[in-house]
Amino acid sequence: MNDLTLALVTPYGEMFNGPIKHVYLPGKEGEFGVLKGHSDLLALLTTGIVEIEHLDGSTELVAINWGYVEISNNHVNALIDSAVCLKSKDNSQISEFLKDAKALLESATSDKLLIANAMHKLEVASK
Repeated sequence: MNDLTLALVTPYGEMFNGPIKHVYLPGKEGEFGVLKGHSDLLALLTTGIVEIEHLDGSTELVAINWGYVEISNNHVNALIDSAVCLKSKDNSQISEFLKDAKALLESATSDKLLIANAMHKLEVASK
């Protein structure tokens, strides 16, 4: 099996583990994407949004505060300090996820532009 796989883990447990089409990550030096066949890499992640594209084309967004990612042999292992996942189609749940994500992002950084950019991505994706 040569699929690209992602494991997204926090101190509270595994948030995601499975095959994906690609993932965009908020690296300390800028956002970057990972596709199947990516070269090996160890990188620091910063406050922002992890965008996961599943094999069926659907996307999932996860707000993170910071972490590390290791990419090796089509495996992406992300160790995240804290995260909030936006998965629901229910408007009341989405509002709660957005509120939690904003609180997480604001507790992680004082960079208003970074927070605004991340919240914009979440709000657009939730519609």
